[in-house]
Parts: sequence; structure tokens; C-alpha cells
Amino acid sequence: MQFRKLAIVAVALLVALSGCSALGGSQTGAQSNDTTEDDTEEPGTEDLGDDVDSNGATDSNTESTGTETDTDGGGDGGDDTADAEWHPPEEPNRPLEDKREDRIESVEFVDKEPAENGEGYSNFNLEVTANTSMENVDPPEHGDVIGEPYFFVKINEGEGERKIVERTGQVQMDENGTYNIDVRPAGIEEFGERSLTVEVFLMDEDKDWDDIYDAVGEDIHFNPETESETETETETETESASETDDADETESSDQ
Repeated sequence: MQFRKLAIVAVALLVALSGCSALGGSQTGAQSNDTTEDDTEEPGTEDLGDDVDSNGATDSNTESTGTETDTDGGGDGGDDTADAEWHPPEEPNRPLEDKREDRIESVEFVDKEPAENGEGYSNFNLEVTANTSMENVDPPEHGDVIGEPYFFVKINEGEGERKIVERTGQVQMDENGTYNIDVRPAGIEEFGERSLTVEVFLMDEDKDWDDIYDAVGEDIHFNPETESETETETETETESASETDDADETESSDQ
């Protein structure tokens, strides 16, 4: 009887110990799984920083291209004024205020091309030496006392034969500057072959009216060579050559 009681107690202890062991193993596994989830880093969430774009390029190292300005101008430096297209230049603001001083030292004809017949020039430009300094010439009420010097070129042959043919942009101020002004033949060919008075004006551009600071005129024999004249000369030379050939043939026949 006593032996039977001991056997029952032993079985109960074994069952109890078996249950505790199973419960402990289950808790350890759960704890291990929780730790793994906390320590695992989600892929693709690395902070790349504010200075890097989505492609991994750093903004501070990115260069901008195509912004350099080419100031060389190109070309071969030849004078193509003779074939340049001409449009009437902008008129000065009127009425003009006369403030003439001795500012233009000289006006010279340059780049002159002799006419085909040797009489005068078919093309020319101008070289002007002048004092264009205008640091304090405008009244303060205009808002700015600094002047805006420019030149215009006028053909001045009396009433009815006056015409502004060229105008420059604002020129750099210089007490003894040299300035080149292109004169396009298309703007003056209407005057035909004759002696022209080419007058250069040094101006100050103002909002209401422009000021004349000096004007100097020089004469030149202008001889435009139009296409019609060239064609006529060519035809005349051809006819003369043909007549000479006919005369020679007639003489040969008579002999």
C-alpha cells in the first residue's frame, strides 16, 4: 500500500517537471524572435544627406555648362561695310540743345576703296579722335549727372540734301579716344557721284532732348558703283570689242 503511494507521487513529479521544461523552452524562443526583429535594419532607408541627389551626385560638385560668353567675335577681321545692309538710324531726341565745345580733334577717312574709273571712292569709313569724357554734364534733376556720349554721321549738302546716315551706340568715355565708325554705301548712294560733306556729331543722349557737344565736317569725292553702271560699262566694252573684231574681218576680206 505504501509502495503504491510512492509510485503515484513519483509519476506526478515527473509530469510536473515535464510541463515546466516545455513552458521554459517556449518563452526563450519567443524572446529570441523579438530581439531579431528589433536588430534587423530595413533595407533602402539610409540617409544620403541633403547635398546628394537621388543619383548619388553631390550638388556642390555639379558644374553648369554652356554659360561662358564668347567675346572674341570670330571672323577674319576683314571689312565688309560695302555689302552691309543699311537701315535708317534712330533719330536723336529733339529739340537738340547746342553745347558745342572743342571736343573733336580730327575726323579722317579710312578703309577707302577707289572707284573703278579712278575718280573718287566707292566705299570709306571714319576714324574720329575726340574727348568723350562726360562725367558731370547733366543737371541733377535728370537723376544722373553722367552723360551718355555717342556719335552720328550726317551728309550735309544744303536744304533738302541732309541726311543722318549712321549712328553709334554709347561709346566709352575717354579724354583722347579714337573711334571707328562704319559708313555703309547703301545709305549714301542716293547722292550719286559728287563731293560730299560728311559731318560727325558728338552727342550726349538725354531722356527729353539730346545735346550737341561738337561737330566736324570733311569732304570726300564719293563715286558709288551700282550694278546698273557696272553692267552698262561691261556691255559698252563688249560692243566695242565686237565692233573692232568686225572691222578687222572686213579688212581681211577686202585684201
